[in-house]
Amino acid sequence: MRSQLEALEDAQFGENDVNEQPPNDIFAFNELRSCADLFRMHEQKILDIQPEFQRDFVWKGPDKTRFIDSLIKQLPIPSLCFSYDAKQQKWLVIDGLQRISTIISFLAGKDWRLSKLDDVEPRLCGISAAAIKTDTSLAEFYTRVENSTIPITVLRCDYSNNKHLSYLFTVFHRLNSTGLKLNNQEIRNCIFAGSLNRLLRDLDNNSDWRKINKMKKGETYRMQKQELILRFFAFQERLEDYTGSLASFLNLYMEQSRFLPDEKIEHFRKLFSETCFVFNQGLQASGYKSKISITLQDALCYAIGASIEDLKSQSLETIGSRILSVIRDPAFSETSLSEGLAKKEKLKERMRTAEQLLR
Repeated sequence: MRSQLEALEDAQFGENDVNEQPPNDIFAFNELRSCADLFRMHEQKILDIQPEFQRDFVWKGPDKTRFIDSLIKQLPIPSLCFSYDAKQQKWLVIDGLQRISTIISFLAGKDWRLSKLDDVEPRLCGISAAAIKTDTSLAEFYTRVENSTIPITVLRCDYSNNKHLSYLFTVFHRLNSTGLKLNNQEIRNCIFAGSLNRLLRDLDNNSDWRKINKMKKGETYRMQKQELILRFFAFQERLEDYTGSLASFLNLYMEQSRFLPDEKIEHFRKLFSETCFVFNQGLQASGYKSKISITLQDALCYAIGASIEDLKSQSLETIGSRILSVIRDPAFSETSLSEGLAKKEKLKERMRTAEQLLR
């Protein structure tokens, strides 16, 4: 059974404290697009579906099959939502990524087979998308999908405008508030693609980091661990700017840092790797075996990173002893932490306390 603290910490990954009103210069309109048009936009890299945009939970064979069958039978399709930057001539999928991905993989003739289901067109059961595209006897089904139209709500905006990006975060959050809800980092992954986002994904595979978090091989935990890495960098650089709104703080930091230069990326990579190594080795030397809360981990990562040059010269026994002093401090008891995880002064006080105890 989860503790009250664990429930509060888990909720932070999905809480939206961004209360952004629609900017006056964002315009919404509706239009119809054929599947062939959407496929062409993707092929021309106007509608760019990159690995950065993918979620851990994607449609399986039956979901994809039923969607293609719906297009073939001209059944009603829910509206998609895109944002559009006229300056860059770029489109971003806000809601409907799985549907767009399925259309693209089908029309591209990729090697996946439609599932054998009782409620879909019998002639297509078990047939590959590649065969449907090339087999003249099945050409009518491919053509039907090409010519199917889908309603789209378009938000015309400027991707270089921070207020616009903040508003898109709110739209993402609201549109994905039911079903398999996107968490905050999955949304940032869609909006703030860039060198920092790629670095977060890369560092999530650090062996010491995965040991600290007891992460299973191959699991990505829906990018929640990547948010913790983002917190590490944001608190290292801008702790004093923290105002008490965690989602807003991380959004602003990621937006402003999304295109980090190579030298800054390498600096971050080195700092994170050294921090995780010292943390993992010190934790093992301490003999502490119990689970560490996310909030305590945030504080320890911040403190170790801020004191890394001093700690690298200390023995593992000394580091382990200092880590234990942080873990056992009353400020990090479950009762104390549950009183206010993200409150401005509480959070800053925890970070400073951890740093003092580690020095």
